[in-house]
This record gives sequence, C-alpha cells and structure tokens, in this order.
Amino acid sequence: MKNEFIYMEKKNKLLFMHKLILGILFLVVSSTAFTQTKAELGFYGGVGYYMGDINPTYHFYSSSVAIGGIYRYNFNSRYSLRAGMIFSGLSGEDRDFKNQYQQSRGASFDTDLVDLSLQGEFNFQPFWSPGKSKTKRLVPYVTAGIGYIAPSSTESSFTIPMGAGFKYNLGGRWTAALEWSFRKTFTDDLDHLDDPNNFNERNLMHNNDWASFFGIMISYKLFPDNEECHSYGRFVK
Repeated sequence: MKNEFIYMEKKNKLLFMHKLILGILFLVVSSTAFTQTKAELGFYGGVGYYMGDINPTYHFYSSSVAIGGIYRYNFNSRYSLRAGMIFSGLSGEDRDFKNQYQQSRGASFDTDLVDLSLQGEFNFQPFWSPGKSKTKRLVPYVTAGIGYIAPSSTESSFTIPMGAGFKYNLGGRWTAALEWSFRKTFTDDLDHLDDPNNFNERNLMHNNDWASFFGIMISYKLFPDNEECHSYGRFVK
C-alpha cells in the first residue's frame, strides 16, 4: 500500500511537471511570435550544487553538470525579463565530512532535478546597442524572481532565485553572460533530512535547503536593432 502511494505521488509529480513545462513552452513561443524584435533565445551550461543539512558550508561541493535554455525579453538597455529551464543534479554524503556526528549518521542522497525560473534582470550600466551612445559591451547585472524546483526523488518546492553576473556582447546579435545564482527553497527535504536534529522548528533563511548554479549563457537576438519587423510592418527604435 505504501509503495502504491509513493508510485502515485511520483506519477502525479511527473504529470504536473509535464503540464508546467508545456505551459512555459507555450508562453515562450507565443511571446516570441509577438515580441521577437526584443527577444533572445539561448543555451545555458555550467554546474549545480546543493547546500543543506549534509553540506551547510562548502560552495561547489559535489557539483553536477547543469544544462538548459533561456528566453530573454529586453525592455530596454537596463531591464530584461528572463525565463529559464535547467536540468542538473544534487548529491551529498555525510562521510565526505570529518565531524563525528555526520560520520555516525551516514546519510546520503543523489537526485536529478528540473529547475524552472522567471527572473528580472537589472544592468548597472546600459548594455550594448549598436548606434546608441553610452552603452557598454561589458556590464555587471543582478537578477531575482520566482521559480520552481522538481527533484526526481524528493518533494518539489517553489523557490526564490537570485544571483549576479556579467554580460558581454560578443558582436552582432550574440551575447554571453557569466552568472552565479542561488535558489532559496521552501523545503528541508532535498537531502531526505527533514529536521535532522528533531528540533521541530524551521528557520526561514538557514534550515531550508538551497540549490545553486554557476555557468555561462550564450544567447542570440532574434532580430537586429533598427531592422524592420515584417510581422508589424514598422521599424524597431
């Protein structure tokens, strides 16, 4: 009976994820059709890692490959909205740490995940646009928004993604971005250790688990600046 319940729970999670992914793809395709003059599509590649009860301290511990895609809509040279999807993994093992408590507990986990996010971006300087003065090819930026993380073996959770990085215009319509981002989750069960010390209390910033990503995005602007968009029959300013 218990196994049947677990099977149904995982099946429902997969069905929800399929619907969510299809919904996001529909929104991206629709947005691209109507706002393609300011839109970018791109690829994400990097690493993902976890911080929580097994690993409370070390960044880049037990990192896994992270790949995905992005859709970015540029309102102007400073503000953008970005939708992203990342496939990665999280893992950890108590025996990697020298303290006696973790050596005795011997907990471990290994899970694949899908990370979905919708984030605003703010460039600290106007980002490069051909023919416009005072725009820069290299700019620092910050990003934050809302998201959803779905591990394959534990409960899913809404997230607050946040991060910072640098954008660089590679020439023409190509842009590269180097970003370090963090997902504050609302679950303490990514590592199968919900309240491991039996405190029966939750600390908003420290008890719940975190997922983080460090990587590079390469994106391509679908239409060049100041080129006529035949869908509208006008010029982009």
